[in-house]
Amino acid sequence: MTLEQVIKDISALPPSDQLQVVQAIWDRLPKDVGTELSAAQQAELDRRWVEYKADPSTALTEDAFRERIRIARGR
Repeated sequence: MTLEQVIKDISALPPSDQLQVVQAIWDRLPKDVGTELSAAQQAELDRRWVEYKADPSTALTEDAFRERIRIARGR
């Protein structure tokens, strides 16, 4: 069975089952997989943190963030 076939089969599952598959795979990954940041990513995070610390009012609340996402998705 190819990776493409596995993905196709998983995609045919209901969303709740797909999430269970994702969680099962995630739980089996080594703890340090995919957590390394590039120098550019770290620099961007550092820049944003300095910007936030200088003016915390620029940050969104969780509710405001979720509302923006909802609107962007057209829901």
